[in-house]
Amino acid sequence: MKISYSLGLLLLIYTSFCYSDTYIIDEKYTGAPFVKDGDMSECGFNYDYWQDLTNEERKLEAERCPLNTTKFNFNKLYDLIDKKTVIYRDGDFELIMDRKHQKSDKKNKIIYDYNNPIHDIVYEINLSLVYKKEIKSRISLASYSYNSDRAFYLNSQYYYFDASGDIYIISFKEYGENIKDINNIHYKIDKDNLKFIKL
Repeated sequence: MKISYSLGLLLLIYTSFCYSDTYIIDEKYTGAPFVKDGDMSECGFNYDYWQDLTNEERKLEAERCPLNTTKFNFNKLYDLIDKKTVIYRDGDFELIMDRKHQKSDKKNKIIYDYNNPIHDIVYEINLSLVYKKEIKSRISLASYSYNSDRAFYLNSQYYYFDASGDIYIISFKEYGENIKDINNIHYKIDKDNLKFIKL
């Protein structure tokens, strides 16, 4: 009787392992786990952060926001990624990260237009699903854009890559100490159809 239970348990473990894809990716490329939860309610301030709070109170307020406490360093990630970095490979199937650095050309823009601000895309990290050296699907994982005329960040995007093949992305707009327009996106890797599916 013990043997049949043990055999059944082993069969259950084996079949669930065989039919579920697991993506083992180096920690330095997985992103920030707080993105999976997508809760940014503790980020941003509605009062005068610099005048109303002491240094200790500002530190405590900042630590409530997961952006300020995450161990994953996106700035280091931008330095790690070369033009193309393979983060996962299974035969002909690959997941490849690449980075893009862009600067807007402001030579022709003399007067600042508040309705159409000039954005400098400082860095962008993309993930490509590649099969037999051909890109089948591609998504933007992380980015931030900066307005050099007004000297503050406008748009930021962060991600988290789960071992199950789920990719969580959060994007938002930052205005000094305020965070607005939070958008959560969830993708799943569809290995059979060679694409990222937006859930």
